[in-house]
Order: sequence, then C-alpha cells, then structure tokens
Amino acid sequence: MELPSFLHDLTGDEGRPSLEYANEIFGLLEVKKVKKRDILLHLGEVSSHIYVVKKGVLKGSIIDEKGDLHTVRFVADGDVMTAMYSFIDQKPSDLQIECVESGEVLCFQYEDFEYMSKLYPGLEPAFHKIMLKRYQSMLDEKSRMISHDATTRYLKFVERYEPIVHRLPLKEIASFLGIRQQSLSRLRNKLEQDKMTEQHSV
Repeated sequence: MELPSFLHDLTGDEGRPSLEYANEIFGLLEVKKVKKRDILLHLGEVSSHIYVVKKGVLKGSIIDEKGDLHTVRFVADGDVMTAMYSFIDQKPSDLQIECVESGEVLCFQYEDFEYMSKLYPGLEPAFHKIMLKRYQSMLDEKSRMISHDATTRYLKFVERYEPIVHRLPLKEIASFLGIRQQSLSRLRNKLEQDKMTEQHSV
C-alpha cells in the first residue's frame, strides 16, 4: 500500500516531520481486519487509535439528548478517522466509530503517536491542525444540510459521497440526513421517476 495521504499531509512544511519520518510512522501502523458492524470505538471510551482505512467504510456517530445515534461522517479507502479530542487528551469520546462494511484498517496507536511526537515536536500540532480542519468541514457540511429540504440534502450527499454512496445502506444515509428510512426510500423513488419522465420527454 502506498503512503496514505493523511501521512503526506503531516509532512513537508516547515516545522513538520520529513517524508522519511512519515514512512517511519507508516512502518508502525498495525493492520487490522474488521467486519461489518464492528465497533472500533464506543461512546465514552478513551480513543487509543487513529484509523486509516485500507479497505472498507467507517462511520462516525454521535448521540443526541434522547439517546439516539446519528451518523455525522463516513470515511472510506485511504481516508482517516479518530475521535480527535479524545485521542489527544486521552478523555472519554463523544464519537462512536463503527465499520459499515468488512475490510482492513491501519491502526496508529496512541503510545506510538506519543513516542514519535517527542522525537518530532511538529507532529502533534500538524495532526491537530489537520483533524481540526476536517472537524470544522464536517460541522459546516452538517449545518448547511440543516438549512435545506430533504431532497436537496440527499442530492448534496450524493455529490459529496459519490464514490461510495452505492456502498452505503439506506438506513445509514437516512441517519446522516436526519430523515426516516421510509422517507428516504420514497424520495429516491420519486427522483428516479422524475428522471425517467424527463428522459422520455426529450
């Protein structure tokens, strides 16, 4: 496997580790086979790993005041997921990480991260900056979706996750969009019918 883009992002700029160092980190990553519905991080647990997806799809979920889980992000091949603040501060996580499909992940353990951060002080700030940017992007994405109707939210979701949307169960997409699975099914059927009508009218 090539060096994950996540590790490339941690290198190159002044104050960051070198590419040679990124390869050293890559050598520390442990390969873990995962199954569909495996939970890599439970709510309330302290995050001890950064997960780089080698093959498969992971989802991140949070819990609302009613105790219901809501999906807030999907990551797939080559992407990365962790509960950033839980990992850095070693505090209980408010994010649950679960496997949407079977596959393999590369695990960067907290102990290795801490050790390498001592060797290269630029690692932790670079990691924090990258993950904070991803977190802010996720919040912006969710806030924009709230302001749209269900159809627009779905179309934007398909555009955003086009490479993997066909791999996601309907219930997972519905959870992300904040609508019921039955409503999403009707919405998709209507869009398909509208598309067919448009094609016939041309």
